[in-house]
Amino acid sequence: MDQRTLVAGRLAEHPIWSRALRSREPAGHLVLPVIVSATVEDRERVADAGGLERLSITELVREARRASQQGLAGLLLFGASDRKDENALLASERDHIVVRAIRAVKQAVPDLAIATDVCVCAYTAHGQCVLFRNGEADVAETLERLQEIAIVHAEAGSDLILPSGMLDGTVAALRRALHPDHAGIPVAAMAKLESSLYASHRVAVGAVPISERAVPLISADGDGAARARLRRDLADGADAIVVKPGVTALDLVHVLAATTERPVISFHTADEHIALAAAADTIDAAAAEREVIAASRRAGAGLVITYGPWSVTQAA
Repeated sequence: MDQRTLVAGRLAEHPIWSRALRSREPAGHLVLPVIVSATVEDRERVADAGGLERLSITELVREARRASQQGLAGLLLFGASDRKDENALLASERDHIVVRAIRAVKQAVPDLAIATDVCVCAYTAHGQCVLFRNGEADVAETLERLQEIAIVHAEAGSDLILPSGMLDGTVAALRRALHPDHAGIPVAAMAKLESSLYASHRVAVGAVPISERAVPLISADGDGAARARLRRDLADGADAIVVKPGVTALDLVHVLAATTERPVISFHTADEHIALAAAADTIDAAAAEREVIAASRRAGAGLVITYGPWSVTQAA
């Protein structure tokens, strides 16, 4: 690995993501989250999720082609699990819907970047981001499962591994798993703040409801905890930093962009998008969406994950 990669990380050196980071077009910095499901024949609007949809692989490929034609940087793939157990075994199977979706998109649109979520919460019978043994959180077993998921995603063609579960040691574990066969694939660190703005996404991916998180998120009071956590993840080999929720944490995006060489990615949650869409009777929702995307870019985000990228492409 050359010195530049050691400083800037694999995302900045990646053949597709680096082009997105350098793009002069607003849409070129946007990543669209999509949820794929093996039980959906076409598109399925999810009840109680603010209009979010689950897609079949056929519809996902159509969405990928549209994203490419409109100049988006890429897609972030999530799976809606049709089978749950105590160990999230489905998530690491090589014929799982997410793995097949990665291959299908890469075959159809090879130059569109694909990021994939690596977590167990949508695949467990308890809905938590950690596995349990004898009633206690089993971090070691969870990290092994995350490694298995990352490997099958990498083999299928994922261009960015995004672990969202916030377990300590995840970045280091995934870097070990990807070496040496997939050492060039970027792994992101997640700065996921305590927030009420994750509910719709959990409904859309079919995660079992939980009343309290077994894995704590980062306190939203001040930026000290986030910066301390991210320093550890960067030391473990993280190639980018994802800040979530993106709209309400613009100050953190700005601080991190100013203090690290690694790209910062602002993740606008589904609930943040839905709040703007729901106000369409009183405001220009598309214009508001463009404004919050622009705010993230001004704050220093190299990429923005957003459910509203079409507000930018339609205005171009």
